[in-house]
Amino acid sequence: MNIADSERLESALQGVGYAPAESAADADFIVLNSCSVRASAEERIIGKITDIQRIKQDRPDTKIVLWGCMVGPNNQSIFKAKLPMVDHFVSPSAVDEVVALAPNPVYQLEEPALPVADWTHPPVNVFVPINYGCNMACAYCVIPLRRGKERSRPLDEIGDEVRRIVARGAKEITLLGQIVDSYGHDLPGRPDLADLLKHVHDTPGLVRLRFLTSHPAFMSDKLIETIAQLPRCMPDINLPVQAGDDRMLKLMKRGYTVAKYTRLIERIREVIPHVSLTTDIIVGHPGETREMFDNTVAMLEALRFDKVHIAAYSSRPGTKAAAMEDDPALAVEYGEKQYRRIQLEQVQERIATERNATFLGRTVDVLVDEYTKGKWRGRDPNNKLVFFEHPEDWIGRVAQVKITETRPWWLGGDVVGEAQAAS
Repeated sequence: MNIADSERLESALQGVGYAPAESAADADFIVLNSCSVRASAEERIIGKITDIQRIKQDRPDTKIVLWGCMVGPNNQSIFKAKLPMVDHFVSPSAVDEVVALAPNPVYQLEEPALPVADWTHPPVNVFVPINYGCNMACAYCVIPLRRGKERSRPLDEIGDEVRRIVARGAKEITLLGQIVDSYGHDLPGRPDLADLLKHVHDTPGLVRLRFLTSHPAFMSDKLIETIAQLPRCMPDINLPVQAGDDRMLKLMKRGYTVAKYTRLIERIREVIPHVSLTTDIIVGHPGETREMFDNTVAMLEALRFDKVHIAAYSSRPGTKAAAMEDDPALAVEYGEKQYRRIQLEQVQERIATERNATFLGRTVDVLVDEYTKGKWRGRDPNNKLVFFEHPEDWIGRVAQVKITETRPWWLGGDVVGEAQAAS
Protein backbone atom coordinates (compact mmCIF):
# COMPACT_ATOMS: atom_id res chain seq x y z
CA MET A 1 0.00 0.00 0.00
CA ASN A 2 2.82 2.41 0.81
CA ILE A 3 4.49 1.64 -2.52
CA ALA A 4 1.22 2.51 -4.30
CA ASP A 5 0.82 5.72 -2.29
CA SER A 6 4.42 6.76 -2.97
CA GLU A 7 4.05 6.13 -6.70
CA ARG A 8 0.96 8.32 -6.78
CA LEU A 9 2.67 11.07 -4.83
CA GLU A 10 5.69 11.05 -7.14
CA SER A 11 3.41 11.31 -10.15
CA ALA A 12 1.34 14.08 -8.56
CA LEU A 13 4.41 16.12 -7.64
CA GLN A 14 5.72 15.82 -11.19
CA GLY A 15 2.27 16.93 -12.30
CA VAL A 16 2.72 20.28 -10.52
CA GLY A 17 6.24 20.87 -11.81
CA TYR A 18 8.54 18.99 -9.43
CA ALA A 19 11.24 16.51 -10.43
CA PRO A 20 12.96 13.84 -8.30
CA ALA A 21 16.17 15.04 -6.62
CA GLU A 22 19.39 13.07 -6.91
CA SER A 23 19.59 12.96 -3.10
CA ALA A 24 17.76 14.34 -0.08
CA ALA A 25 20.51 16.94 0.31
CA ASP A 26 19.49 18.43 -3.07
CA ALA A 27 15.75 18.47 -2.42
CA ASP A 28 13.45 21.40 -1.66
CA PHE A 29 10.68 19.06 -0.47
CA ILE A 30 11.28 15.79 1.41
CA VAL A 31 8.47 13.34 2.17
CA LEU A 32 8.94 10.22 4.29
CA ASN A 33 6.18 7.66 3.80
CA SER A 34 6.12 5.70 7.04
CA CYS A 35 5.06 2.20 8.08
CA SER A 36 3.84 1.22 11.56
CA VAL A 37 3.26 -2.51 11.25
CA ARG A 38 6.35 -3.22 13.38
CA ALA A 39 8.38 -1.10 15.79
CA SER A 40 11.51 -1.59 13.66
CA ALA A 41 9.84 0.21 10.74
CA GLU A 42 9.15 3.27 12.88
CA GLU A 43 12.70 3.17 14.26
CA ARG A 44 14.10 3.30 10.72
CA ILE A 45 11.97 6.34 9.92
CA ILE A 46 13.11 8.13 13.10
CA GLY A 47 16.71 7.38 12.13
CA LYS A 48 16.12 8.75 8.64
CA ILE A 49 14.56 11.93 10.03
CA THR A 50 17.59 12.38 12.28
CA ASP A 51 19.83 12.21 9.20
CA ILE A 52 17.62 14.68 7.34
CA GLN A 53 17.75 17.07 10.28
CA ARG A 54 21.30 17.96 9.23
CA ILE A 55 19.95 19.01 5.83
CA LYS A 56 17.38 21.21 7.53
CA GLN A 57 20.14 22.90 9.53
CA ASP A 58 22.12 23.66 6.37
CA ARG A 59 19.08 24.59 4.28
CA PRO A 60 16.31 25.89 6.60
CA ASP A 61 13.87 26.46 3.70
CA THR A 62 13.73 22.72 2.93
CA LYS A 63 10.29 21.39 3.80
CA ILE A 64 10.00 18.00 5.52
CA VAL A 65 6.76 15.99 5.65
CA LEU A 66 6.17 12.86 7.70
CA TRP A 67 3.41 10.92 5.95
CA GLY A 68 1.82 7.52 6.33
CA CYS A 69 0.87 5.07 9.04
CA MET A 70 3.01 6.60 11.78
CA VAL A 71 0.77 9.65 11.54
CA GLY A 72 -2.60 8.47 12.79
CA PRO A 73 -5.60 10.76 13.21
CA ASN A 74 -5.05 11.09 16.97
CA ASN A 75 -1.28 11.21 17.42
CA GLN A 76 -0.02 14.18 15.39
CA SER A 77 0.53 16.32 18.48
CA ILE A 78 2.82 13.64 19.94
CA PHE A 79 5.07 13.70 16.90
CA LYS A 80 5.09 17.50 16.71
CA ALA A 81 6.67 17.54 20.15
CA LYS A 82 9.15 14.75 19.41
CA LEU A 83 10.14 15.79 15.88
CA PRO A 84 10.32 19.60 15.72
CA MET A 85 12.40 19.45 12.51
CA VAL A 86 9.35 18.07 10.62
CA ASP A 87 7.19 20.81 9.09
CA HIS A 88 4.01 18.83 8.44
CA PHE A 89 2.39 15.55 9.48
CA VAL A 90 -0.06 13.91 7.04
CA SER A 91 -2.21 10.82 7.48
CA PRO A 92 -1.86 7.77 5.16
CA SER A 93 -2.89 7.88 1.48
CA ALA A 94 -3.70 11.62 1.53
CA VAL A 95 -1.78 12.38 -1.68
CA ASP A 96 -3.61 15.64 -2.45
CA GLU A 97 -2.89 16.95 1.05
CA VAL A 98 0.83 16.33 0.65
CA VAL A 99 0.90 17.95 -2.80
CA ALA A 100 -0.84 21.02 -1.39
CA LEU A 101 2.09 21.46 1.02
CA ALA A 102 4.72 21.56 -1.75
CA PRO A 103 6.24 25.04 -2.03
CA ASN A 104 5.79 27.03 -5.24
CA PRO A 105 4.05 24.54 -7.57
CA VAL A 106 4.38 25.41 -11.26
CA TYR A 107 1.10 23.88 -12.45
CA GLN A 108 -2.33 23.01 -11.12
CA LEU A 109 -2.94 19.26 -10.81
CA GLU A 110 -6.05 18.82 -12.95
CA GLU A 111 -6.82 15.13 -12.39
CA PRO A 112 -5.87 12.39 -9.90
CA ALA A 113 -2.30 11.25 -10.40
CA LEU A 114 -1.59 7.81 -11.79
CA PRO A 115 1.43 5.74 -10.81
CA VAL A 116 4.21 5.85 -11.83
CA ALA A 117 5.54 9.34 -12.57
CA ASP A 118 8.17 8.33 -15.14
CA TRP A 119 6.22 6.70 -17.96
CA THR A 120 9.18 6.80 -20.35
CA HIS A 121 9.78 3.22 -19.19
CA PRO A 122 6.35 2.10 -18.02
CA PRO A 123 6.30 -0.36 -15.12
CA VAL A 124 5.19 -3.90 -15.89
CA ASN A 125 3.41 -4.31 -12.56
CA VAL A 126 1.34 -1.58 -10.88
CA PHE A 127 -0.48 -1.57 -7.53
CA VAL A 128 -3.98 -0.06 -7.48
CA PRO A 129 -5.60 0.57 -4.07
CA ILE A 130 -9.29 -0.33 -3.98
CA ASN A 131 -10.04 0.29 -0.30
CA TYR A 132 -8.35 2.02 2.61
CA GLY A 133 -8.44 1.47 6.34
CA CYS A 134 -9.71 -1.51 8.32
CA ASN A 135 -12.78 -2.34 10.41
CA MET A 136 -11.28 -5.38 12.13
CA ALA A 137 -9.91 -5.38 15.68
CA CYS A 138 -7.03 -7.87 15.63
CA ALA A 139 -5.29 -7.64 19.01
CA TYR A 140 -1.80 -7.06 17.61
CA CYS A 141 -2.58 -4.63 14.78
CA VAL A 142 -2.21 -0.85 14.80
CA ILE A 143 -3.54 -0.31 11.26
CA PRO A 144 -7.15 0.56 12.25
CA LEU A 145 -5.78 3.19 14.63
CA ARG A 146 -3.55 4.72 11.96
CA ARG A 147 -5.50 4.27 8.71
CA GLY A 148 -8.99 4.63 10.12
CA LYS A 149 -12.24 2.93 9.16
CA GLU A 150 -12.55 1.04 5.92
CA ARG A 151 -13.43 3.08 2.81
CA SER A 152 -13.97 1.49 -0.59
CA ARG A 153 -13.35 3.32 -3.86
CA PRO A 154 -16.20 3.26 -6.42
CA LEU A 155 -16.03 0.37 -8.88
CA ASP A 156 -16.14 2.59 -11.98
CA GLU A 157 -13.40 4.85 -10.61
CA ILE A 158 -11.11 1.85 -10.17
CA GLY A 159 -12.01 0.54 -13.61
CA ASP A 160 -11.15 3.89 -15.22
CA GLU A 161 -7.82 4.01 -13.40
CA VAL A 162 -6.90 0.49 -14.46
CA ARG A 163 -7.71 1.32 -18.10
CA ARG A 164 -5.52 4.44 -18.04
CA ILE A 165 -2.61 2.63 -16.39
CA VAL A 166 -2.74 -0.31 -18.81
CA ALA A 167 -3.08 2.07 -21.78
CA ARG A 168 0.24 3.58 -20.69
CA GLY A 169 1.99 0.21 -20.85
CA ALA A 170 1.46 -1.69 -17.60
CA LYS A 171 0.81 -5.42 -18.07
CA GLU A 172 -0.14 -6.60 -14.57
CA ILE A 173 -2.41 -4.96 -12.01
CA THR A 174 -2.47 -5.87 -8.32
CA LEU A 175 -5.58 -4.64 -6.51
CA LEU A 176 -4.73 -3.58 -2.96
CA GLY A 177 -6.56 -3.28 0.32
CA GLN A 178 -5.78 -3.68 3.99
CA ILE A 179 -8.45 -6.37 3.71
CA VAL A 180 -8.96 -6.52 -0.02
CA ASP A 181 -11.68 -9.19 -0.05
CA SER A 182 -13.99 -7.05 2.11
CA TYR A 183 -14.17 -4.51 -0.73
CA GLY A 184 -17.49 -2.85 -1.53
CA HIS A 185 -19.66 -3.45 1.53
CA ASP A 186 -19.82 0.33 2.13
CA LEU A 187 -20.74 1.25 -1.46
CA PRO A 188 -24.20 1.64 -3.04
CA GLY A 189 -25.35 -1.73 -4.36
CA ARG A 190 -22.64 -3.47 -2.29
CA PRO A 191 -20.38 -4.72 -5.13
CA ASP A 192 -17.75 -7.16 -3.92
CA LEU A 193 -14.23 -8.10 -4.98
CA ALA A 194 -15.53 -10.75 -7.37
CA ASP A 195 -17.60 -8.08 -9.13
CA LEU A 196 -14.56 -5.80 -9.35
CA LEU A 197 -12.35 -8.55 -10.78
CA LYS A 198 -14.95 -9.16 -13.50
CA HIS A 199 -15.26 -5.41 -14.11
CA VAL A 200 -11.55 -4.86 -14.83
CA HIS A 201 -10.69 -8.30 -16.25
CA ASP A 202 -11.33 -7.47 -19.92
CA THR A 203 -9.34 -4.22 -19.90
CA PRO A 204 -7.59 -4.07 -23.31
CA GLY A 205 -3.88 -4.81 -22.90
CA LEU A 206 -4.16 -6.27 -19.41
CA VAL A 207 -2.18 -9.50 -19.14
CA ARG A 208 -2.48 -10.44 -15.47
CA LEU A 209 -4.63 -9.53 -12.48
CA ARG A 210 -3.86 -10.17 -8.78
CA PHE A 211 -5.01 -8.88 -5.38
CA LEU A 212 -3.63 -8.42 -1.83
CA THR A 213 -4.25 -8.99 1.11
CA SER A 214 -7.22 -11.16 2.08
CA HIS A 215 -8.89 -12.13 5.37
CA PRO A 216 -10.37 -15.62 5.80
CA ALA A 217 -13.68 -14.13 6.98
CA PHE A 218 -14.33 -12.59 3.55
CA MET A 219 -12.98 -15.28 1.21
CA SER A 220 -16.32 -16.33 -0.26
CA ASP A 221 -17.20 -19.19 -2.62
CA LYS A 222 -18.20 -16.53 -5.17
CA LEU A 223 -14.72 -15.00 -5.05
CA ILE A 224 -12.96 -18.38 -5.23
CA GLU A 225 -15.04 -19.44 -8.23
CA THR A 226 -14.49 -16.09 -9.95
CA ILE A 227 -10.71 -16.48 -9.65
CA ALA A 228 -11.00 -19.95 -11.18
CA GLN A 229 -13.15 -18.70 -14.08
CA LEU A 230 -11.18 -15.60 -15.16
CA PRO A 231 -8.11 -16.48 -17.27
CA ARG A 232 -6.25 -13.23 -16.49
CA CYS A 233 -6.83 -13.62 -12.75
CA MET A 234 -3.77 -15.43 -11.44
CA PRO A 235 -4.03 -18.56 -9.22
CA ASP A 236 -2.19 -16.84 -6.39
CA ILE A 237 -3.86 -16.11 -3.03
CA ASN A 238 -2.38 -14.64 0.15
CA LEU A 239 -4.56 -15.63 3.11
CA PRO A 240 -3.01 -14.69 6.47
CA VAL A 241 -3.67 -17.21 9.26
CA GLN A 242 -1.34 -15.66 11.91
CA ALA A 243 -1.37 -18.73 14.20
CA GLY A 244 -2.20 -22.44 14.16
CA ASP A 245 -3.75 -22.75 17.61
CA ASP A 246 -7.38 -21.95 18.43
CA ARG A 247 -6.57 -20.40 21.81
CA MET A 248 -4.01 -18.13 20.17
CA LEU A 249 -6.41 -17.16 17.39
CA LYS A 250 -8.98 -16.22 20.03
CA LEU A 251 -6.43 -14.05 21.86
CA MET A 252 -5.57 -12.43 18.54
CA LYS A 253 -9.28 -11.82 17.85
CA ARG A 254 -9.07 -13.36 14.39
CA GLY A 255 -12.62 -14.73 14.34
CA TYR A 256 -12.01 -18.28 13.04
CA THR A 257 -10.62 -21.62 14.15
CA VAL A 258 -7.83 -23.73 12.67
CA ALA A 259 -10.44 -26.21 11.43
CA LYS A 260 -12.45 -23.50 9.67
CA TYR A 261 -9.32 -22.06 8.08
CA THR A 262 -8.22 -25.53 6.97
CA ARG A 263 -11.59 -26.18 5.32
CA LEU A 264 -11.24 -22.87 3.47
CA ILE A 265 -7.80 -23.87 2.18
CA GLU A 266 -9.17 -27.23 1.07
CA ARG A 267 -12.04 -25.50 -0.74
CA ILE A 268 -9.66 -23.16 -2.56
CA ARG A 269 -7.45 -26.04 -3.67
CA GLU A 270 -10.50 -28.00 -4.80
CA VAL A 271 -11.78 -25.18 -7.03
CA ILE A 272 -8.35 -23.89 -8.17
CA PRO A 273 -6.16 -27.04 -8.32
CA HIS A 274 -2.93 -25.27 -9.32
CA VAL A 275 -3.28 -22.39 -6.87
CA SER A 276 -0.31 -20.94 -5.01
CA LEU A 277 -1.13 -20.19 -1.38
CA THR A 278 0.86 -17.90 0.88
CA THR A 279 0.17 -16.84 4.44
CA ASP A 280 1.39 -14.67 7.33
CA ILE A 281 2.29 -15.92 10.80
CA ILE A 282 3.20 -14.05 14.00
CA VAL A 283 5.23 -15.86 16.65
CA GLY A 284 5.69 -14.73 20.24
CA HIS A 285 2.35 -12.93 20.56
CA PRO A 286 1.50 -12.27 24.23
CA GLY A 287 0.01 -15.44 25.69
CA GLU A 288 1.60 -17.81 23.18
CA THR A 289 2.91 -20.89 24.97
CA ARG A 290 5.37 -23.39 23.53
CA GLU A 291 2.45 -25.80 23.03
CA MET A 292 0.55 -23.19 21.02
CA PHE A 293 3.64 -22.58 18.92
CA ASP A 294 4.06 -26.31 18.31
CA ASN A 295 0.48 -26.37 17.02
CA THR A 296 1.40 -23.62 14.54
CA VAL A 297 4.34 -25.72 13.34
CA ALA A 298 2.00 -28.71 12.91
CA MET A 299 -0.45 -26.60 10.89
CA LEU A 300 2.36 -25.43 8.62
CA GLU A 301 3.42 -29.04 8.04
CA ALA A 302 -0.17 -30.03 7.27
CA LEU A 303 -1.17 -27.18 4.91
CA ARG A 304 2.18 -26.80 3.12
CA PHE A 305 2.04 -23.23 1.85
CA ASP A 306 4.14 -22.03 -1.07
CA LYS A 307 5.44 -19.12 0.98
CA VAL A 308 5.03 -17.88 4.55
CA HIS A 309 5.78 -14.38 5.82
CA ILE A 310 6.95 -14.95 9.39
CA ALA A 311 7.38 -12.14 11.93
CA ALA A 312 8.27 -12.09 15.61
CA TYR A 313 5.58 -10.18 17.51
CA SER A 314 6.25 -6.46 17.79
CA SER A 315 4.38 -4.43 20.40
CA ARG A 316 2.34 -1.56 18.98
CA PRO A 317 1.08 1.12 21.41
CA GLY A 318 -2.69 1.33 21.70
CA THR A 319 -3.38 -2.27 20.68
CA LYS A 320 -4.98 -4.91 22.90
CA ALA A 321 -1.89 -7.09 22.66
CA ALA A 322 0.31 -4.27 23.97
CA ALA A 323 -1.87 -4.10 27.08
CA MET A 324 -1.54 -7.87 27.51
CA GLU A 325 2.24 -7.50 27.68
CA ASP A 326 1.89 -5.73 31.01
CA ASP A 327 1.17 -9.16 32.50
CA PRO A 328 4.56 -10.93 32.92
CA ALA A 329 2.78 -14.28 32.63
CA LEU A 330 1.68 -13.43 29.06
CA ALA A 331 4.76 -11.68 27.66
CA VAL A 332 7.17 -13.78 25.57
CA GLU A 333 10.87 -13.04 25.97
CA TYR A 334 12.78 -11.62 23.00
CA GLY A 335 15.10 -14.62 22.73
CA GLU A 336 12.18 -17.04 22.72
CA LYS A 337 10.43 -15.04 19.97
CA GLN A 338 13.52 -15.24 17.78
CA TYR A 339 13.93 -18.97 18.47
CA ARG A 340 10.37 -19.61 17.34
CA ARG A 341 10.77 -17.41 14.28
CA ILE A 342 13.94 -19.19 13.17
CA GLN A 343 12.45 -22.63 13.76
CA LEU A 344 9.37 -21.76 11.71
CA GLU A 345 11.50 -20.30 8.93
CA GLN A 346 13.52 -23.54 8.76
CA VAL A 347 10.34 -25.61 8.54
CA GLN A 348 8.95 -23.44 5.75
CA GLU A 349 12.23 -23.41 3.83
CA ARG A 350 12.10 -27.21 3.68
CA ILE A 351 8.44 -27.17 2.58
CA ALA A 352 9.11 -24.51 -0.08
CA THR A 353 12.10 -26.49 -1.35
CA GLU A 354 9.94 -29.59 -1.72
CA ARG A 355 7.06 -27.74 -3.40
CA ASN A 356 9.31 -25.90 -5.85
CA ALA A 357 11.13 -29.13 -6.74
CA THR A 358 7.92 -30.32 -8.44
CA PHE A 359 8.45 -27.57 -11.06
CA LEU A 360 11.64 -29.17 -12.38
CA GLY A 361 11.19 -29.95 -16.08
CA ARG A 362 7.91 -28.03 -16.34
CA THR A 363 7.39 -25.07 -18.66
CA VAL A 364 5.87 -21.96 -17.07
CA ASP A 365 4.75 -18.59 -18.44
CA VAL A 366 6.89 -15.79 -17.00
CA LEU A 367 5.88 -12.12 -17.22
CA VAL A 368 9.27 -10.38 -17.23
CA ASP A 369 9.68 -7.18 -15.23
CA GLU A 370 13.43 -6.65 -14.77
CA TYR A 371 16.95 -7.35 -16.03
CA THR A 372 19.32 -7.85 -13.12
CA LYS A 373 22.85 -9.23 -12.78
CA GLY A 374 22.89 -10.58 -16.31
CA LYS A 375 19.53 -12.37 -16.08
CA TRP A 376 15.91 -11.63 -16.87
CA ARG A 377 13.58 -11.79 -13.91
CA GLY A 378 9.83 -12.30 -13.81
CA ARG A 379 7.02 -14.22 -12.17
CA ASP A 380 4.92 -17.16 -13.23
CA PRO A 381 1.13 -17.29 -12.67
CA ASN A 382 1.74 -18.64 -9.15
CA ASN A 383 3.83 -15.53 -8.40
CA LYS A 384 7.06 -17.54 -8.17
CA LEU A 385 10.25 -15.72 -9.10
CA VAL A 386 11.86 -17.11 -12.26
CA PHE A 387 15.27 -16.17 -13.71
CA PHE A 388 16.67 -16.92 -17.17
CA GLU A 389 19.34 -15.74 -19.59
CA HIS A 390 18.53 -14.70 -23.16
CA PRO A 391 19.93 -12.15 -25.64
CA GLU A 392 16.55 -10.53 -26.49
CA ASP A 393 14.77 -7.77 -24.56
CA TRP A 394 11.98 -9.46 -22.58
CA ILE A 395 10.65 -6.58 -20.48
CA GLY A 396 6.84 -6.69 -20.48
CA ARG A 397 6.73 -9.91 -22.50
CA VAL A 398 5.64 -13.38 -21.37
CA ALA A 399 8.41 -15.93 -21.83
CA GLN A 400 7.77 -19.66 -21.83
CA VAL A 401 10.53 -20.99 -19.59
CA LYS A 402 11.43 -24.64 -19.03
CA ILE A 403 12.54 -24.98 -15.42
CA THR A 404 16.01 -26.48 -15.00
CA GLU A 405 16.83 -25.32 -11.46
CA THR A 406 14.72 -25.02 -8.30
CA ARG A 407 15.40 -23.31 -4.99
CA PRO A 408 13.08 -22.57 -2.06
CA TRP A 409 12.54 -18.95 -3.09
CA TRP A 410 13.08 -18.97 -6.88
CA LEU A 411 13.23 -21.01 -10.08
CA GLY A 412 15.61 -20.89 -13.03
CA GLY A 413 15.32 -22.12 -16.60
CA ASP A 414 15.64 -21.67 -20.36
CA VAL A 415 13.38 -19.85 -22.82
CA VAL A 416 11.53 -22.18 -25.19
CA GLY A 417 9.09 -19.67 -26.67
CA GLU A 418 6.83 -16.68 -26.04
CA ALA A 419 3.33 -17.03 -24.65
CA GLN A 420 0.32 -15.15 -25.97
CA ALA A 421 -1.85 -13.06 -23.64
CA ALA A 422 -4.93 -14.74 -22.20
CA SER A 423 -8.14 -14.00 -24.05
